Amino acid sequence: SGQRDRARQEASEKELARGRQRESGRNTKKKKEKHTHTESLPPSPRTQRTQRTQRTKTQGAVRMRTRKQRMRVNEVHFILVLVCVCVCGMTPDAVEAKKFKLTHVGREDLDARAVETMLSKPHREHERRRFLKEEDNQYLYSVSNATDFHEQMVNETKDQHVIATSKLSGSVMKTGYYAMELLLGTPPQAFQVIVDTGSTIAYVPCKFCGDKCGVHLSKPFDPQLSGTASFINCLSVHCATFCGSRRCNCRSSLEFLGDVRLPMMNVCAYSRRYQEQSSSKGLLLTDILSLNNIGNYRFGFGCETEETGAIYNQNADGVVGFGNNPSSIINQLVLQDAIANSFSLCVGGFGGGGAIFLGDDSVPAAENMQYAAMQEDPRHPEFYSVKMESIQLGTNVLNVSPQTYQQGYGAVVDSGTTFLYLPEQAYLNFNQLLKAELAKHKDKIMRVPSPDPRYPDDLCYSSTSSFLNRLFHQSERERQQRETRTYQEKDELLTLFPNITMEMAGAEGGTIKLSFPPSNYLFGIAHRGSHGFCVGVYNNHDSGVLLGSVLMRNALVSFDLGKRRIGFAPGYDCDQM
Repeated sequence: SGQRDRARQEASEKELARGRQRESGRNTKKKKEKHTHTESLPPSPRTQRTQRTQRTKTQGAVRMRTRKQRMRVNEVHFILVLVCVCVCGMTPDAVEAKKFKLTHVGREDLDARAVETMLSKPHREHERRRFLKEEDNQYLYSVSNATDFHEQMVNETKDQHVIATSKLSGSVMKTGYYAMELLLGTPPQAFQVIVDTGSTIAYVPCKFCGDKCGVHLSKPFDPQLSGTASFINCLSVHCATFCGSRRCNCRSSLEFLGDVRLPMMNVCAYSRRYQEQSSSKGLLLTDILSLNNIGNYRFGFGCETEETGAIYNQNADGVVGFGNNPSSIINQLVLQDAIANSFSLCVGGFGGGGAIFLGDDSVPAAENMQYAAMQEDPRHPEFYSVKMESIQLGTNVLNVSPQTYQQGYGAVVDSGTTFLYLPEQAYLNFNQLLKAELAKHKDKIMRVPSPDPRYPDDLCYSSTSSFLNRLFHQSERERQQRETRTYQEKDELLTLFPNITMEMAGAEGGTIKLSFPPSNYLFGIAHRGSHGFCVGVYNNHDSGVLLGSVLMRNALVSFDLGKRRIGFAPGYDCDQM
């Protein structure tokens, strides 16, 4: 029994030891499991939200970039399709089937052969051409109507090798001025503006001018339709120097709050008043000016907000000033190295027209060109004046001293003035000599009343009945040709008037003599079924001499500003241009 009790006790102790060992193993395993579980615990909810947000942002940014890229591609594709549909008349399905080759034209090619850089073959009647010109690492584009003009300029270039910057429209009788075309803005808006060597600024009506501006040939300039228009800040250096001796002024932007958005408190402005009591005023801005054979350049001009007098009533849209001033078209282009410091006018005869050349490229040659010295006058620095020594009518010299012609502003070459104006003493002597000369032909010519009752003292003449009868004995063909050339220089009546000769101080020293035919001081009229002429020479009292556009008819006039001289080549056939 004792042995059995000891055996049981030993067995119980062994069992207890094994139980403790198993318990110890289980605890160790739990510790290991607990340690392992602690190492692989998931992030906290806050950390999980942060990680999800970052992943979402990254994925969203990638998707956004991809979406924008796809949108850009789609937009470009849509625009190309739209252009092809609208311009080329193609259907969207046909776009992919037809490819267009794009060619870059550099500055040297554009300047060397401007006409050839146009589209070589317009696709349809109203095709438009595009010029590309590099300037300060920026590309400036302009578009202008091309088809008829393109073909015409190419043909003229082949035949004459002369490319005018612009043709001239108008005449002494029909309009009283000569105008050229200006293309302003991007895309360009076309305007007919008077070529005025006596003015210093260019301006056209603004869209918001309303009834304060007259009705002209073209629609008013709309700055909001131009992608390159920029009004000049009143506080800028540009405004301080643009108007030169005439000085610019300022106007509040609030005045135009309902018309146009102006990014400044005060905008640069101008105001001009002329001798005939007309006036123009408006805001100043810069935009792209597109010129044939020259290119596209920044150009400052006026956007009119008010017109009065002749400017309000004229057909022309505005004026472009060529005078000696920072605001003139010539000085602006010269400062940008667009042209040489010169320009030339070739005004047509009685029928009007002609051409203008900016710079010295493509200007036609004239063997009889003579240069007069350009005079410096600090009182009137904007005028191009010469020193007049004497004026001769036929074989008779006007009996006035050279100092008489230096009165006022001297002798100014002014394309914006229609006729020839002389100091009072010279004017009276001119009329006296002319009457005496025409009195020698009483059987052929007679004085008739002025067609304008406001000027009863005008000298006007027509053929006598006996002279007309002799003319009517021409052949039928000659008579028909004469009727279609009523106011041409070869008219028989013109041969009765004397030439006018002007002596000026020469550019190389000494003097030059320029002889102009009667057509350079006469203008045509109709009188009782026949035609005649009035004398376009008027009294300028003590204000000096004005050599207006009538004196420039069929004469190539070169304003060589770099060499301070003005060239005259009378008898040039400007009608061919």
